[in-house]
Amino acid sequence: MMKQMLLLAGLAACALPAKAQSCEGGLYLNPQVIRGEGSSQTESALKELIDFVKPSGLSVAPVLNVRETQDVIAAIKRTPTPCWIYGNPVVGLASGYKPVAVNIDPIQSAVLILADVGTVKDGKPVEISKLPAADQAKVRAKLKSTSCFGMKSGVTTSLVKAENLCGTVVEVLPQQGLGQSYLPTKAAFHWQPDRWAGLITRLQTAQGSTMKTHTGTDEKIHMAQLVIVPASNPSWGYGFYAHPNAPADAVKKAAAKFLALKSNEAGLMKALDLGGKYDFATPDEATVVAMKKALATGP
Repeated sequence: MMKQMLLLAGLAACALPAKAQSCEGGLYLNPQVIRGEGSSQTESALKELIDFVKPSGLSVAPVLNVRETQDVIAAIKRTPTPCWIYGNPVVGLASGYKPVAVNIDPIQSAVLILADVGTVKDGKPVEISKLPAADQAKVRAKLKSTSCFGMKSGVTTSLVKAENLCGTVVEVLPQQGLGQSYLPTKAAFHWQPDRWAGLITRLQTAQGSTMKTHTGTDEKIHMAQLVIVPASNPSWGYGFYAHPNAPADAVKKAAAKFLALKSNEAGLMKALDLGGKYDFATPDEATVVAMKKALATGP
């Protein structure tokens, strides 16, 4: 009788559906991929991130590099779904995961316009606010019919798209050897003396730009006037996002590591996409809603 009971119990257990693991590993919007770096730099950044997250107890197998929002959407539909994401708010918020630690040092986006032919070779850019009011209106109006080039799923691109600053936004998907640094060349080759082009980048980058080191289809590109049109809303930077089913204790430990981070180690800073200034914090719900609105990723 005991053997029969054990056999029945065993059969019943086999009949029960296996409990699927709720989440596993993570996703990583690798900054080195976005920059178009080679495989060695990409893998080095991935290892730095894994070594940083692993002591929290979160699953780090596998951690997959992603390049854009659609990579994330596809990954979170698979089973088991990733436990966490480290990336910018475009991919993080699109996933529906909770932001638990984000770099709140603001990112200011802008369009650097390659405008009409001027009189100064490789001149410095002028911010639109420095122009007479009538000229500002003309620049903004013409920008509405101009093609602007930005990185696909990038924060700066999303901020500009959300405000409809440009007529068309051409999103460039990063690939090895062709990253953010390729955008000025892309814009320069599109530009003609009678056709403007826009380059979407960080405001600080735009402010320090010239056409001196760039070539285009027309050598007059070096005489193009450069005008900066900043986006109105800033964004937070890279951050750590957790799936609702990720182990709460491990998520808490991982978040604490980011919130307490005081490192200036070059490898880790590149992996986390951090500059000389950074400040991790946990955004409240109102801040998350405002960020979604600024990026046009939600209501």
